[in-house]
Amino acid sequence: MYRFDTGNVPARERSSYWQEAVCDTFVPLECRPHHKPSFSGLLLIHPFADLSIVDVTASAQTVVRNQQRISRSSDEFVLVSLALEGQSIIVQGGREATLGTGSFAIYDTCSPYELHFDDAFRHVVVQIPRLAMQQRLAKLDLLTAIPLSRTPALERITFDFLLALTQLSEHEESRQLQLQEQALDLLAMSLADRVQRAVPNHSRSTALLFRIKEHIHSYLGDSELSLQRVASHFGVTPRYINSLLQLEGSSFGRFVMAARLQRCARAMAKAELADKQISQIAYQWGFTDMSYFSRVFKMRYERSPREFRNEHQTAVKPG
Repeated sequence: MYRFDTGNVPARERSSYWQEAVCDTFVPLECRPHHKPSFSGLLLIHPFADLSIVDVTASAQTVVRNQQRISRSSDEFVLVSLALEGQSIIVQGGREATLGTGSFAIYDTCSPYELHFDDAFRHVVVQIPRLAMQQRLAKLDLLTAIPLSRTPALERITFDFLLALTQLSEHEESRQLQLQEQALDLLAMSLADRVQRAVPNHSRSTALLFRIKEHIHSYLGDSELSLQRVASHFGVTPRYINSLLQLEGSSFGRFVMAARLQRCARAMAKAELADKQISQIAYQWGFTDMSYFSRVFKMRYERSPREFRNEHQTAVKPG
């Protein structure tokens, strides 16, 4: 867990310290404290698989991410803000989501947004790689700044599940990845249900899709993993599996490819695996052709596997 606390900073420096801490934690944006002399803020950052879960407690402020700030960073995330204390307003895409305790909404770092906190507040913010949500839901721009609450059962389960991830960070990596996938599936279904988008409506098909995804993640390292084998394992047709994934804007091939690339990227970013050859990592996660792996990796991460590894091995984590 990483910690940024203005309580350890002289009062005159707190505003600039907070600005830098928030930008380092999320993306480039502007924080405007309403009362600089008395401002206080605390960030507790919990890394969890591919997510970052940030417990934010702070004084009144306005947060703005405009087009100029967006152009300064290539990072793309979807943020889920879980309101625990205070009231706030999320503005994006011509919509406003007013959040009170127990409500939540998403916003997208690829488009301008504003966050308004008129009083002290506490939110837990889950930072999700944008691609992970795109694989589940099309047209994210239609889903931002839509308030959800703990009143409908599905939204309550989603809120509580996301919040509980901060208590599960001690689990091993494979378990964290499984929990992450379940959390993102729940979030996607809650959003889709709220705007009446197409999702598997029948409870049995929804449960089956969860089991299929978990099975795929368990066998990512098997180069023989195929749609036909998975379909046979579950006693359904390949077309049916693809129909379930298609409702989330994906397919079997795209889902497997994204999951394998994600595992490879995570391994290459780990300091303890710095001596392991890139080819060993690729083969470990189901790739059999290094030329193909390098090509699809660069398409996904906009840099070669070696460039990606060098960049992440030399990065200094915040203290």
